[in-house]
Amino acid sequence: MRSTEKDNYLYNNGLSLYAHIPFCVVKCGYCDFNSFSGVEEELQATVIQAMLRELELRGKNLQPRTVFLGGGTPTHLSPTLLQTFLLGLRERVDLSQVEEYSCEANPESASSEKLAILREHGVRRLSLGVQSFNEDRLRFLDRAHGVEEAIAAFERARQTGFDSLSLDLIFGIPGQALEQWQDELQQALLLKPDHISCSHLTFESGTQLHVDLAKGRVQEIPEEQGRSMLIETRQQLAEAGLTAYEISNFSRSGMECRHNIHYWQAGSYLGIGPGASSHRRGIRQSNLRPIPSYLNALQDQACPVATAETLSPEHRCREAMWLGLRLTQGVELARITTLTGADPSELFADLIPGMVAEGQVVQEAGWIRIPEAAIPLADRITAQFL
Repeated sequence: MRSTEKDNYLYNNGLSLYAHIPFCVVKCGYCDFNSFSGVEEELQATVIQAMLRELELRGKNLQPRTVFLGGGTPTHLSPTLLQTFLLGLRERVDLSQVEEYSCEANPESASSEKLAILREHGVRRLSLGVQSFNEDRLRFLDRAHGVEEAIAAFERARQTGFDSLSLDLIFGIPGQALEQWQDELQQALLLKPDHISCSHLTFESGTQLHVDLAKGRVQEIPEEQGRSMLIETRQQLAEAGLTAYEISNFSRSGMECRHNIHYWQAGSYLGIGPGASSHRRGIRQSNLRPIPSYLNALQDQACPVATAETLSPEHRCREAMWLGLRLTQGVELARITTLTGADPSELFADLIPGMVAEGQVVQEAGWIRIPEAAIPLADRITAQFL
């Protein structure tokens, strides 16, 4: 495939749109996302208008296949601001080809009014950031809601009529036993969600949790315990009909998150908002993270890009393998070649055979995947391709 044809393929093959709304009621100690608490509504409104201006500058002729509103907490916006943003997005983007329209929400701000606004403007998939069904662990994570509030928010979302409801959970919290995590999974399953994301708690640099770890205030759970929790998660959810389609993501048949799959398959996407990232035609960009810098750029009618780099075919191939192997189905080697211009069979000719022999990956019919037995070591396995 010639270069121009390949770029057109990358650009048009299911481009996704991500909108980063960077406001929260509280900044959780474990969170390393570009989010801010305590922002006055007037400034929030200014940022929302700036994001719509960014969309005008960068999203011309945009016809996304998936749209994802994240943050931060999109539902932290007032009903008026939420309506303003959703309407503005619809006026600036052709949504006629959207196959999945998702939004994140937190229980404390997922009011019936806001959920109805989301539904009215086309959002069909809601991801609720519950994180835990235990009051003590919610407090440890600095969450602003309680268990009963989370359950009530989920029920409101179900009554609103979303096509797909997802729960976000965290395991591996200091002091959490395997049996306690099993109980939380059972509580989640009682709500009958269509999708569950289960992430191992990480101590990201720059977060309060990382500071607490460095000062000895908290300790990570043993690595083996974390693996046991992951194995238990995959088994317990599979028995309940939520199959693992990615290391940490589980869904009923047909309810997989298409937007995130697009990321894992190294697709092209446009991100708007402070700190959002984009990858289009092999060019990766990241927006300015501080709100004042982001606003100043857009006031000058300039794109608020902080960094940009053109990825080499080899770089793109390495990242595509690293990301794609998170998926249960793995990666199709021929597709990686088409996407990146580099052949992974050649690039990793000295690596893949040994990994196959050691049982780290399985290679068959032009695909490579991580077998179930090796999933607990997935991070180490995928890192070898970078």
